[in-house]
Amino acid sequence: MKATVSDLEREQVIAALAAVAAQTHGVLDNRNVLTVASDPAHVLHRYFEWDDAAAGEAYRLAQVGALIRHVRFRTVREDPTTRAVTISTTRGYQSRPSMRHRGGGYEAVTDILAHPDKRAELLAQVLAELTAYRRRYAELSELQPVWFALDEARAELDVETSSPAPGDETRPGAAG
Repeated sequence: MKATVSDLEREQVIAALAAVAAQTHGVLDNRNVLTVASDPAHVLHRYFEWDDAAAGEAYRLAQVGALIRHVRFRTVREDPTTRAVTISTTRGYQSRPSMRHRGGGYEAVTDILAHPDKRAELLAQVLAELTAYRRRYAELSELQPVWFALDEARAELDVETSSPAPGDETRPGAAG
């Protein structure tokens, strides 16, 4: 969203989205929401960029981020004592929370992992995201072993994750 939301506005947005969902058998479809919000008098209108030039640029920047996030590095590790070979694939580039405050940017994961402060920041970010997923899916009792492992990892690493990572509290699509 491009604007901040007060409690009253939040209630209005919730009601507006519920009204759109009611028109489509309880399903919120992006296109239907956008169609309703295109009316300048609608409560949702102000949350969208209607200038096509600005929206086009923002969309292309989002596409760049998606492209960067799709780069993967493959790592092959051999254990000479057991003759086991492990092949893993991970993201090639990562955006740390502190980088987002300077206008964004991605760094090679290998560079982040090699620098203790950057590694700690990335680890805290991951644990905060996992904690947000825990809050989001707390009602799924089948995931209790996962939440237990998360608690153990947080205790072992002595990382506080009760609040969102910097920038995540207003980031669209942030879990929580």
